[in-house]
Amino acid sequence: MNFQIGDIIGDYRIVDVLGRGGMGKIFRVRNLISDRVDALKIVAPDLGANAELADRFVREIKVHASLEHPNIAALRTALRVGDQFAMVMELVEGMDLEEKLRQGPIEARAAVDLVDQVLSALAFAHAHGVTHRDIKPANIIVTPAGVVKLTDFGIAQSAGDPRLTATGMALGSLYYMSPEQVSAGAVDGRADIYSLGVTFYHMVTGRRPFDGDNGPAILAAQIMRMPTPPAEVNPDVPAAISAMIMRALEKEPARRFQTAGEWQAVLRGAASGGGSAAVPALFDAAALARIESDLAAAVGPIARQLVLRAAQHSSNMAELCRALAEQIPGSDDRRAFLRAHEIKEDTASRTPVPGAASVLDPSLLQLAKEKLAPYIGPIAGVVVNRTSRRTRTREEFFDALAAEIASEADRKKFLASFR
Repeated sequence: MNFQIGDIIGDYRIVDVLGRGGMGKIFRVRNLISDRVDALKIVAPDLGANAELADRFVREIKVHASLEHPNIAALRTALRVGDQFAMVMELVEGMDLEEKLRQGPIEARAAVDLVDQVLSALAFAHAHGVTHRDIKPANIIVTPAGVVKLTDFGIAQSAGDPRLTATGMALGSLYYMSPEQVSAGAVDGRADIYSLGVTFYHMVTGRRPFDGDNGPAILAAQIMRMPTPPAEVNPDVPAAISAMIMRALEKEPARRFQTAGEWQAVLRGAASGGGSAAVPALFDAAALARIESDLAAAVGPIARQLVLRAAQHSSNMAELCRALAEQIPGSDDRRAFLRAHEIKEDTASRTPVPGAASVLDPSLLQLAKEKLAPYIGPIAGVVVNRTSRRTRTREEFFDALAAEIASEADRKKFLASFR
């Protein structure tokens, strides 16, 4: 159907043409009953000829309609128009990042704020079982007030879109697609992490990490090549930001940030100047990522924070690995971790101090964990357990814990809470 300004679709009158997306035309419409102005997107595929695709759209639309978040453009409703779907969306006034990037790179601090908002949207969506699959600058709109609105959320793209692979199964635009999407493999929220990494790279450098003369060349780069670190392209990009972008661009999903929330915590730490977010210059970011992946198999998602924290206090790789091995509860797993990194086990450092257990009873340890957590985060439990094995007296125990707190004022406050 060829809709024109003034036509009525359901309870909506077309006011203006906003543009053409990958799936069809987008109109500005006014509700005839409420008088509210929204955006209406007509999905291009002839859904009557593809029942499977039609069913997919229905499922995706239902899920999208349930995603109510300040950084996600809301789906108001959906209706059938002949053999097509019409989706009524929140009308977002502003400029998308694709247009903004035509003016050049975005200053790192501003880019961090925008990415932080996108991660909030992704964390919410992923928690509800939804993967976007098409994160790219064109789908990130910034309002005049600086609020990010993520659009086209969870809606499959047309297989006829020239920006898609010939499989028709890999979703997303070529320049921003994750390796698993390029390969038409299993996709989860980590694909969005990768695509946002590409977008973040583009934002702070002014160019995409992977470019090419044709589609196959771009796809091959997504699978096989790591880009030049952003800080080498633009020296104004902080090292911590450059390192986290490179981590998001890891080819293997297991080597990326595992959740949007995990990345957001690291991003905010870097933005506030927190040492826990930065990768120390002494250690290679890729090496730390491998260590973290191995450690995560034994201790879970907390591995990221443990690695970064230990790296701040280690002078070489052997010292770092031994410090991390202490956090692994099982002796067999601990030895396997050290062998994987060709480090000899230092059993002396793990020898419990005689009498410590009688001085530090379980209730005291639990209290210490609860009081320390507000200062150093979820690794408080690990720090308390480790410290309890190394100290002889209650005073020594609390002094050692206080030393883990960065601020002197907070250290005093922590110690005072036990007096």
